Amino acid sequence: MEKVSCPTDCDSSKAQNVMEHFDQQGATLPHTDGEHTAVTKRTGTVRDKLQSELRERYGLLSDAYVDLLITEGDVQWHDDRHAAVRPVRPPSDMPTASEEVKIKLDNILKPSLTPDLPQVKTVLTKGHAGSGKTTSVQKFVLNWAEGRANQDVDFVFVFPFLELDWLRDQSFSLSGLIRHFHPSLMSESDTLSLDLNQSKVFFILDGLDQFNHPMDFENMCAESDINKEMPLPVLLANLIWCQLLLPSAYVWVTSRPAAASLIPFNVLPQPRCLTEIRGFDDSQKRIFLKKRFVNEGQVCKTIAQVMKAVALESTRNLCVLCQTPLCCEMLSAIMKSTEEGDSVEIDTQTQLYTHFLLIQISLGANENSERSKTIREDFHKLGKLAFLQLEKGSPIFSGDNLRECRVEISESSVFQRLCRPLITGCEAYPEKMYCFVYTGVQEYLAALHVYLAYANKGRNLLHNPVTVFDWLKRTFRRATLSDLHQCSVDKVMRNPHGKYDLFLCFLLGLSSTPNHLLDLACP
Repeated sequence: MEKVSCPTDCDSSKAQNVMEHFDQQGATLPHTDGEHTAVTKRTGTVRDKLQSELRERYGLLSDAYVDLLITEGDVQWHDDRHAAVRPVRPPSDMPTASEEVKIKLDNILKPSLTPDLPQVKTVLTKGHAGSGKTTSVQKFVLNWAEGRANQDVDFVFVFPFLELDWLRDQSFSLSGLIRHFHPSLMSESDTLSLDLNQSKVFFILDGLDQFNHPMDFENMCAESDINKEMPLPVLLANLIWCQLLLPSAYVWVTSRPAAASLIPFNVLPQPRCLTEIRGFDDSQKRIFLKKRFVNEGQVCKTIAQVMKAVALESTRNLCVLCQTPLCCEMLSAIMKSTEEGDSVEIDTQTQLYTHFLLIQISLGANENSERSKTIREDFHKLGKLAFLQLEKGSPIFSGDNLRECRVEISESSVFQRLCRPLITGCEAYPEKMYCFVYTGVQEYLAALHVYLAYANKGRNLLHNPVTVFDWLKRTFRRATLSDLHQCSVDKVMRNPHGKYDLFLCFLLGLSSTPNHLLDLACP
């Protein structure tokens, strides 16, 4: 075991128009001299099993997916601060076509056309919440599994940080981690056939912002044995750096911008290693909405709503969100439930989520003939669950967590609409695990829970008493809105990698949301 430091920075010159000559269909990853690329010389049976597993896992994505705008490099206009605190940039500040290098999804790890730049081995892709990072990962994997692209790659392994965080205190070898997330390869004969050192392998680590444990790249111990167990953060750091553990591997990491700094920039030695998912451009937005609506009039109505949000420069959040698939998905759900001739005023990100929540309440009441009070109670329970899990730093939850908050899975239509079981095929979890369906729903429900506790009971759930005076103050003094906001800002400042960024955005938004919008959410 050798203690090492990160590699030094390499030449940072950007190659222009790197990817335009590649065709999306039948794209292939680069390979060095001496590598065997013919699949017939590989462990074909194991590869077929893996592709079959991934097709079953992501197969429903094909018809719904719309291409996203992916660009290369960390252009200077980009601002990694959260949308709630960064200023709105005028159109003159946005990059021009000549300043961007657009990349097709299947070409995310293609070689640079500039010969003096080193071969890309690790790519970090940033994107704001709801921009389509996880969907892009799933589409990339599905294209490989269905034989549409990158067919010179022998194995593609997907490790979601959402689930890695649940395992962060355990130790794994690289081969053991592969078997954990890909149970189709668990047999001993498959393990023996899985010769990673002689194969072209692609690892995808999705959602770095959801991993609540530091990876010490500066002082990590480099390992070269893929069968040696080590603490999970050490294993992930070695895999991302991929100097000794598996030098032939390609690694793709996705993250929200605030958490991207968890990987030191000198681990990514050239601009080509940094990419960004920007969501939809106008044409992609229309294609997406056409897939959601049969009626062209509804498409035009929704597009008009989005364009109105873009034009309102005071709405900082929607100026970013209106480009994201998540925003379009929620807007389409809202528009589908809007009566002909009615209009919906959505000027902020919080209003978008609030309207979406109200839609879920009305749908639940209609389908299950329940009184809206019962549906609201379900939302309060989910809000408590979301807040407790946010405090724990865990985006996934178990049956015990649900029982603690008195959430009944079988009886709650709200739970079935906003939560889903983890579909990993992994049998290593002690029980079925769940997460929220939409990005940001956990932060929104947590903020709603905290705000309603203040509005209805005068309680500040963010205040953690330390001294006796703090306890007395909490017991006998009604909290003020200023106290609540100050505590939320303190949480953001203590978590520089973005854990509470969206929570703060929603809490501030709910504090200024018109009361009639919260009527159905209040008890």
